[in-house]
Amino acid sequence: MRPGVISILDDARGKLSAYAALLNYRFANLCVKAAPESLLPVMVVVGEETQNIENVAKVRLTPEREDQFEIFPLSPDFLMPIVKGIAEVHPEFKIDLVGFEGSDDPDDRIIVATMPVVDDTRHDILTEAVGVLSDTANAQIETTFTLFTARLAARLADADPEELDEAKDQLQQLHDKASDICKQYRADKEKEIEDAYQRFLAEKAEKEAVLQKAQEEAQNLQAGLQMKMTPGDD
Repeated sequence: MRPGVISILDDARGKLSAYAALLNYRFANLCVKAAPESLLPVMVVVGEETQNIENVAKVRLTPEREDQFEIFPLSPDFLMPIVKGIAEVHPEFKIDLVGFEGSDDPDDRIIVATMPVVDDTRHDILTEAVGVLSDTANAQIETTFTLFTARLAARLADADPEELDEAKDQLQQLHDKASDICKQYRADKEKEIEDAYQRFLAEKAEKEAVLQKAQEEAQNLQAGLQMKMTPGDD
């Protein structure tokens, strides 16, 4: 295969792979499970300097929790600037300031970020966002595929049909691979959202059942008391 054709295919591979990677990154920022990469866009203003969050804090997933991570400021002075930076990027996070385990110093606090519950409203918002982001990635892939198909045709205008077919074949494989990866990312994200939504519904149903039981017991108790207080017939 001609070096010029190899270069075109390498260029196409890089762009198509980048669209898939970007889609995965954007899905990570539709936070259902705690994903530390969702903090990458967070910028922290310390004094007159703006820094990436990784320069001012350490992050870890909360043990035995999928919906929460802990942020350890490298200095107490960074605590509130980090909170502000997170709030600007992810206002939906529930933020708590927690005393550092084993320390009595009130300045030793960490940030605990909890992902919002996937209730009815958030389920619809997230599902719609997944569709929009997926459609955007697919459109980018198709546009790139069309562009590089034309570039190959121009580069191999004087080539045998077999050589052009081979190059187009390889480009098609790159296209299909990127499309399949994006489909899998979408399926995984939709499952993540649906699983969280079903947990919300199950917990809601359980709470309603407990409340209903308590109400029935209260009604039965009240009815029993009324019967005791009612004089019997002579």
